[in-house]
Amino acid sequence: MQTSTDTDNTAPWQVPLGTDASVADASFAVGDLSLIKDLVHAQAPARAMHPITFTGNGREYFRIWIVNLCLSLATLGIYSAWAKVRRLQYFDRNTQLDGAVFNFHGNPKTILRGRVLAVLLLFCYHYLFTLSKTVALVLFIIFLLGIPFMMRSAMQFRLRNTSFRGLRFDFNGKLTESYQIYLPVALVFLLPGLIGVLYPQQKLYVGLAFLVYLAWPWLHARMRIYQHGNLSYGKLESRCSLTGSAFGWSYFAAALSLIGFVTLVVIVSMISMYSVKLFNPDAYKHYANDYGWLMALGVMAMVVVVYLIFLICGCFLQVKIWNKSWNATTFPGVQIHSTIPYFAYLRLQSKNLVLTLLSLGLYRPFAVINVYQFRLAHINLVADQFDQVLASNVPQHGQAVGDGSADLFGFDLSW
Repeated sequence: MQTSTDTDNTAPWQVPLGTDASVADASFAVGDLSLIKDLVHAQAPARAMHPITFTGNGREYFRIWIVNLCLSLATLGIYSAWAKVRRLQYFDRNTQLDGAVFNFHGNPKTILRGRVLAVLLLFCYHYLFTLSKTVALVLFIIFLLGIPFMMRSAMQFRLRNTSFRGLRFDFNGKLTESYQIYLPVALVFLLPGLIGVLYPQQKLYVGLAFLVYLAWPWLHARMRIYQHGNLSYGKLESRCSLTGSAFGWSYFAAALSLIGFVTLVVIVSMISMYSVKLFNPDAYKHYANDYGWLMALGVMAMVVVVYLIFLICGCFLQVKIWNKSWNATTFPGVQIHSTIPYFAYLRLQSKNLVLTLLSLGLYRPFAVINVYQFRLAHINLVADQFDQVLASNVPQHGQAVGDGSADLFGFDLSW
């Protein structure tokens, strides 16, 4: 929210014209009203921009990444929880805002517990869900009731274990709100599978169940409103001005472009193939027998083109959703300004994709650093007096070293 300053001085154009004022003076006051207003506004202090910077680099993170990868493989994934703590600590401790750095204090055992739970849930969904209709219904109810609780717990765990200037963040979203937000989301993902188990012969029912995915732009916006509107830092509590229709046009444009591009590629490929087959069938048979490998390369090229189309549309959605979400998020006295450019972001992700493929995945940590730095380079905090805003919102009794509930009841389901 923007702050305002009050003044007791009366503006020049608000002084009533007395009997001694001449017509020339009156016309001057009226004629230069806009000029006087500009001068008054120019005297107001400009809001300062506070950029967020990242001091890490790809070489440092590569060493952390390769050690984490080797130890996670050697321990069959158990070390991945400790690997995530190392990764988050590296990123947070190298992220600077106004000369101070962030930090992460998460307990690897809590992360491991969340990952064990996630593996069990995936196992139940993929292997037990289709055993019988009764098992499917029981698991469906368990998932519906458990997902909102776990999503809220994951947000609390992540924020309560992240600190800035010794003060930890928090997530204030209510559990009832979490069920209102995430129950429809869980229903969207689980309903097609449940319908497939209950009515295995009715393919039409399964197809109709997938229609609920059309509500995803609205559901995604509601999730962002819940997440961005319940952040807190000390006494500062966030507000989010997004609406449920905020992502509608972005998803529509991306889906329309995706369908159009894919359709065009498929049509061109089919026309080229059937043209040769129709007008010169002997050449087509000879070509298919002797140069089948070339046709396989053509199919692979088509797959690459389709993937590039997904990359173009995916980057478009990421930029739109990221900018809209953070630009709509405010704290008292602090605004967030995000201006990620689409084409520059697309070039960066395209370069990351090519180098990752050429390096057989070894460029992946450098790609992660590039994207993280790029996003931070285009986000700023806008505030008049940033230090005073933060200092005035520190709790009087300080803050506990750690929130026990974040570790006792918390989950971390991300990888």
